[in-house]
Amino acid sequence: MQHSVFSERKQGGCPMNPTKRRVSALTLDPLTQLPERNSFRTLLEAEFNNGVRRHSSLGLILFDIDRFKVVNYGYGEEQGNAVLRHVAQLAQQCLPSAGRLSRWGGQEFLCLLPAAGKEQTESLATHLREAIEQSAITINGMTLQVTASFATASYPEDGDTLEKLLAACGAALHHAKSPGRNRVIPASRVHAELFGAGRLIDQALRDHRLVPAYQPIVDMDSGAVVAEEAMARIMSSSGRVIPASAFMEAARQLQLTYQIDRAILLQTFSHCIASLQDSQPISHFVNISGNLLHHPDVVEEILHEAHRTCAACGNRVGPVKPLVIEITERELLEDLPSVRQRLKPFLDFGLRLALDDFGSGYSSYRYLADLPFSFLKIDGELIRRLTESRVRTIVQGIQRTAQELGIVTLAEYVENREIATIVRDLGIQWGQGYYYGKPKIQPTRLSSSLAS
Repeated sequence: MQHSVFSERKQGGCPMNPTKRRVSALTLDPLTQLPERNSFRTLLEAEFNNGVRRHSSLGLILFDIDRFKVVNYGYGEEQGNAVLRHVAQLAQQCLPSAGRLSRWGGQEFLCLLPAAGKEQTESLATHLREAIEQSAITINGMTLQVTASFATASYPEDGDTLEKLLAACGAALHHAKSPGRNRVIPASRVHAELFGAGRLIDQALRDHRLVPAYQPIVDMDSGAVVAEEAMARIMSSSGRVIPASAFMEAARQLQLTYQIDRAILLQTFSHCIASLQDSQPISHFVNISGNLLHHPDVVEEILHEAHRTCAACGNRVGPVKPLVIEITERELLEDLPSVRQRLKPFLDFGLRLALDDFGSGYSSYRYLADLPFSFLKIDGELIRRLTESRVRTIVQGIQRTAQELGIVTLAEYVENREIATIVRDLGIQWGQGYYYGKPKIQPTRLSSSLAS
């Protein structure tokens, strides 16, 4: 009979087991005193490999504090930090002695349960959810109650590799938070079509059929093309172009976005070299996900390739590089000091930063104040509604703020002459949309993808 993790609760005087010795060497998050994500992965990999060798089960619980941004921005950072510490301490008290907890990122926590079966893992997740829901924290005379959404994944039922288990957890957590919250969703309940999309992405990456399509960005005064954005596309085996809208949501849920980011960035480097042959070099915008920033080995590989590419360009590239990395507000969910630290290698290399979909969230201005953005891309839904006077007033305010901060503004979804005229009259510098051109895959990439 397999030993249950619930038969062994935390007690003083227990001999230190190998897992505890590994935990003692991990880097701790200063706020919660829990192992931080990158360091905790070392322990995850070691425990997973041990489980595989011993033919033992293993459980993961990923949970996220519901509506944490309301607490953090509505009540203040001090209250937000207190809630994080409170939840961390409560979860540690509920875990069995063999269980390990980490701050996985922002308001997310990951529990590792060596030797735990599927039912045991789900039972503990339910216990944790109820404990958080029933607890309260008092700060400066103010009582706060929070809930959390949970996902579970078990080896071997939900994946035969650690990456698959983590992806399954991420997908299940997405389902736990949408449309409802404060619930437990096992990975086994996630719809089969989600993993079908995951297989499509995985196969496209292996076959080099995940390629960038480039959409022009123009100067609103001169009409000249000053930049372009690389957008992910999948070439099907039959030659059909599959747009990002058909697979990016699945990629986010399965935590595959960093692999897509890597593929598009590396191909854009090569494209950038070719564009430097032109008399007027342009900027190249590429979206990256918060998931990429949590894979320092991939970031290191990308920056190594960037250095090699720029060295091949000689004196045609100065300290400010032509590549611009875009990131949306929803990807900036962690505390800002952590975001700054993760973006630092890109910025130190000379890449510029663009905030995408500005105006779609209520906390964007804080990011403008604390992060060195060079470009601000105004949310396309606002641009589409520029014929409405109230929306024009809002966008005019965004433009004035950016101008005062020395940030270049860019209007997305410019789809007709009327909108283009309003955008130009508002003083927005750059524009992007079907009015100026649709995203196009380079002919060489199209032919090579079809050949593969």
